[in-house]
Amino acid sequence: MTASPEAKFAPIGALRGGVALMVLGALMVWGPVDSIPALISVGTIFLGGFLVAIAMGIRMLRP
Repeated sequence: MTASPEAKFAPIGALRGGVALMVLGALMVWGPVDSIPALISVGTIFLGGFLVAIAMGIRMLRP
């Protein structure tokens, strides 16, 4: 069973999305906006790191 051509680029999309979420979360923690709760900004960083870990795991498992 072979994967579709679009599936080849799925880890790259997850990696980009994860890095973007991590940067966004870091900007929410560091930025001057006080209306964003700390739980949301830390959760955004955690979710971004999770996506990066999934993308890197997929890249390592693929031959």
